Amino acid sequence: MRSFGLIVLFALAIALPAPARARAWKGVNPGATTGAEVVEKFGEPTTKTKRTGRTVLAYYGDQAPDGTRQAQFHVDATGVVVEITIFLTAHLDADSIEGTYGKPPQKTFVEDTFQKVWLYPTQGVTVYFNKEGAVEALTFAAGTKALPKPASGGDKEATPAVAR
Repeated sequence: MRSFGLIVLFALAIALPAPARARAWKGVNPGATTGAEVVEKFGEPTTKTKRTGRTVLAYYGDQAPDGTRQAQFHVDATGVVVEITIFLTAHLDADSIEGTYGKPPQKTFVEDTFQKVWLYPTQGVTVYFNKEGAVEALTFAAGTKALPKPASGGDKEATPAVAR
C-alpha cells in the first residue's frame, strides 16, 4: 500500500504544472531573491523609484554592475524581485543571442521606434535591439508555459506592441 501512495504522488508531481523558473542574473533570481538581498549584494541603489505597484532599484554610473551601463531590479509589494533589466556595455549581436537562448519563438518590435524585440517566454527573457541591430537591453522575469501552436495553417504570429 505504501508503494501505491508513492506512485500516486509521483504521478501527481508529473501531471501538475510546475512554476516556470526565471533565469538568474549575477545571483539574483526573479521570483526568489528579495530586494534586501539585492541591496546586500550590490549596495544601496543609485535611485529607488515607485512604478505601478513596484519599486525599481536602479544601479548606474559607478554603481552599475560589471558589464552593464545600468541594472534595474523590479521589486513587488511583497519585497521579491520579479524582473531584472540590464543595459549592456558589451556589444552583442543577434547571433550571440541565438547562440545563448536559441532561435526566438516570438519576434515583435517597439511600437514607436520599430526597434526589434525578441521574446523567449518560457525562459522569461526579452531582448531589445538598438537601431544598429546590437543588443541594447535584456529583461529577465519568470518564464511561462510553452506557447500554443496556431490553430490554423500559416506562420503569421500576432505582434503585440511593446512599451518602453
